[in-house]
Amino acid sequence: MDNRTLKIIKEKNPFSPLHDIICDLLMQEIISFRIQPGTRLVESSLAERFGVSRSPVRTALDMLADTGFLHRENNRFYVNRFSRKEYKNLSDLAALLEPYAAGEAALKLTDAQLRQLYDMAYELQRLYHLATGQDPSDSFVPLMDMEYKFHTFILEVADNEVIFQIYNEYKYRLFFYRSYLLTNPPKEVLDILANDHVLICDTLRLRDRDMAAAIARRHLTVSQKVIEQSHALDGPPVKT
Repeated sequence: MDNRTLKIIKEKNPFSPLHDIICDLLMQEIISFRIQPGTRLVESSLAERFGVSRSPVRTALDMLADTGFLHRENNRFYVNRFSRKEYKNLSDLAALLEPYAAGEAALKLTDAQLRQLYDMAYELQRLYHLATGQDPSDSFVPLMDMEYKFHTFILEVADNEVIFQIYNEYKYRLFFYRSYLLTNPPKEVLDILANDHVLICDTLRLRDRDMAAAIARRHLTVSQKVIEQSHALDGPPVKT
């Protein structure tokens, strides 16, 4: 993402402060591993890249440090590495929020929204199948972007402002860890996840709160177990 991307977003959101836009752009790059954990972020280089002064860049880096994506060393900023404890805490939070949201969405989802969700699920299915036949890193970024859209959409449909605010505060860090799962997954996990999102849609279509909550909980459990069994969270990520 560069100056052109920033200008497009600014035109669509003219009242958004520059530092907020830069913060969001950098956060997306961190959670999708376009910027790797351990990377140093340099104010001057980022300012040149985005075509802005260093002041909004510095504010954006401070914001990312305050939310746990970066840390400071000798007044320099580095992307944080992984913490097993933080992942466990975020997974516990997701296990409370996402099944509840799925249950609510099952009751509130319109036919048009369900079609949108199916479109995302089929695209995820395509991307997962693509990943099983090649180096997963080749489809990694669009796959993670669509995962993010799918799960966030369900939270939005649930239409619980308090739940969404809580989720919104932690969602980027949660997907940071979910991204880690997809850097080097066992093939059998890709096969499972390829069909999971369509199954979630099929369950939501039944308009049953308990069944929707149960399928969302199962989906989270599969993802969490894979991370715990396949990765050493306290070390560096598998290079993509």
